[in-house]
Amino acid sequence: MEPEEYRRRGKEMVDYICQYLSNVRERRVTPDVQPGYMRAQLPDSAPMDPDSWDNIFGDIEKIIMPGVVHWQSPHMHAYFPALTSWPSLLGDMVADAINCLGFTWASSPACTELEMNVMDWLAKMLGLPDKFLHHHPDSVGGGVLQSTVSESTLVALLAARKNKILEMKLSEPDTDESSLNSRLIAYASDQAHSSVEKAGLISLVKMKFLPVDENFSLRGETLKKAIAEDREKGLVPVFVCATLGTTGVCAFDNLSELGPICDAEGLWLHIDAAYAGTAFVCPEFRLFLDGIEYADSFTFNPSKWMMVHFDCTGFWVKDKYKLHQTFSVNPVYLRHPNSGAAVDFMHWQIPLSRRFRSLKLWFVIRSFGVKKLQAHVRHGTETAKFFESLVKSDPLFEIPAKRHLGLVVFRLKGPNWLTEKLLKELSSSGRLFLIPATIHDKFIIRFTVTSQFTTREDILQDWNIIQQTAAQIVSQNYGLHCINSGDGARIPNMIVKPSSDAISNASQLYLDGGKYKTPSRKIVVQPKKVAASPSTCMISQQVKGQGDPLDDCFPEDVQDVTKHKLTSFLFSYLSVQGKKKTTRSLSCNSVPMTGSLEQCNPKAAATDKKESHANARILSRLPEEVMMFKKSAFKKLIKFYSVPSFPECSIQCGLQLPCCPLQAIV
Repeated sequence: MEPEEYRRRGKEMVDYICQYLSNVRERRVTPDVQPGYMRAQLPDSAPMDPDSWDNIFGDIEKIIMPGVVHWQSPHMHAYFPALTSWPSLLGDMVADAINCLGFTWASSPACTELEMNVMDWLAKMLGLPDKFLHHHPDSVGGGVLQSTVSESTLVALLAARKNKILEMKLSEPDTDESSLNSRLIAYASDQAHSSVEKAGLISLVKMKFLPVDENFSLRGETLKKAIAEDREKGLVPVFVCATLGTTGVCAFDNLSELGPICDAEGLWLHIDAAYAGTAFVCPEFRLFLDGIEYADSFTFNPSKWMMVHFDCTGFWVKDKYKLHQTFSVNPVYLRHPNSGAAVDFMHWQIPLSRRFRSLKLWFVIRSFGVKKLQAHVRHGTETAKFFESLVKSDPLFEIPAKRHLGLVVFRLKGPNWLTEKLLKELSSSGRLFLIPATIHDKFIIRFTVTSQFTTREDILQDWNIIQQTAAQIVSQNYGLHCINSGDGARIPNMIVKPSSDAISNASQLYLDGGKYKTPSRKIVVQPKKVAASPSTCMISQQVKGQGDPLDDCFPEDVQDVTKHKLTSFLFSYLSVQGKKKTTRSLSCNSVPMTGSLEQCNPKAAATDKKESHANARILSRLPEEVMMFKKSAFKKLIKFYSVPSFPECSIQCGLQLPCCPLQAIV
């Protein structure tokens, strides 16, 4: 490929990436493939002659995309976020073109010095102590970018192990280091990430996982008791990994209790804040950092929630010389005139070579600014609160652990197999992606707001899918008398007394050939009374509207979504005697629909009868004023996602809204 062709093909690729990210919500989240699916689509051996770029480019959609999990989708709720953004992508374009190997200062001074400065920026943004800064008169520490938090935790444990063995050698100079290592023991909560266990396996340090309290937090007394017991056994405590934002339920270990104990007992305190670390850009979330002054090391992933794509992990230590004594090797070919005076990051990590990761982080921080990154975190947190309110409104579900930040855990009340079956059905649909966890022998489902593209309409759509699937499972296994919802789902026959707050104009969505379309709108008056059979259960479930921190982004004449009462899906179908039935739509914030689906869209209804029940499905019904925001109001709502160099607006998804926050007009 010659430079001119690269220029042309590069523009094509940028256009493809823009189209992909702008329309990712329209794709199935998880692939419908089996292991080995790609084998038959590729030749057995590499081509002897060059292939055309058109063929290579075409195979992205033909071979690659069918097997991709779309992590940027607003319906991706598994694991934790793994976000990207336009400035991050541009940063790596430049870094990949430079392609330096910044193992020493001399190998690329800009790579080292930008990283030092950006890591100081980031430490100050999170409110970390001055001891973690490169450029501070009282500091001998600093920050470095690693590939993953898993690697950072291993680096911290290896440094703690080396430092403790050197201390033990002072009193036992003739003892072999392997013998000393066999007596070391480290601690973490039983909620800690699996990477902590793996670090113990690699370092050959015993790892003890300690029980947590009712809030899934590791407490000081538990640690103190474990240390005392192990010292009596002749073991040498060396390391504690405290987690801020556990994988299972996003719980926080108590640093203010663990820190003083580690300081008094001479243990290295390492803090794993892989997901939650980004939240500390907001001062209101820094209460979880109480006790951070006792930490020897701290790590988190900007590649999760800060919209800096993988790989990019921040890792800080209060004493860089403890890393040097662990990882320093200095062959003659790596020495340079400024060795010792300049920072050589090869002494801070396991591998020798390193990428120019700081460039994309620098681009993101400068493009968004601290205020817009704070707004991004708050928006994700409030969106999770909204989902939590929906779950709480449904008596079939429970939330077994307190919500923190953007993670909500929930389950169907009853035996574990019900929730397991629910997750299996949701996963097989491919329309959203969730993963499980267990707490106190309870099988739970994790729901994380992962994407900056996620809107409340996306949350409502996903909640409708969850409720519809749950209704089918409950009705199938408990023999409830059901009605047909019109889309193939059988729903328990229960009634909600209509609320006057719900009487308004509505905008409805349905699926036609896999695409969202908006049929003509119709005002329907809510009946004041509903006749029901004596056997029908009368249950009304409503929750108060949740406050939105971005309310001030809307003009006063735009009605607030949250002013409507939220009504459970299972209790949102009205059953009446006679041929006609008045029903509520699948979502909350809706008005009733009188008659059959044919009245709204005869063609879609006919297709539904002939083909799949998935066609012509009513996904949501929100007030028209909400669905059709004034352009200026919506622009203000998502303004913080905009990047100055991308001023174009993309209209999509059938709602006639600029749904892609990264392409909103500032």
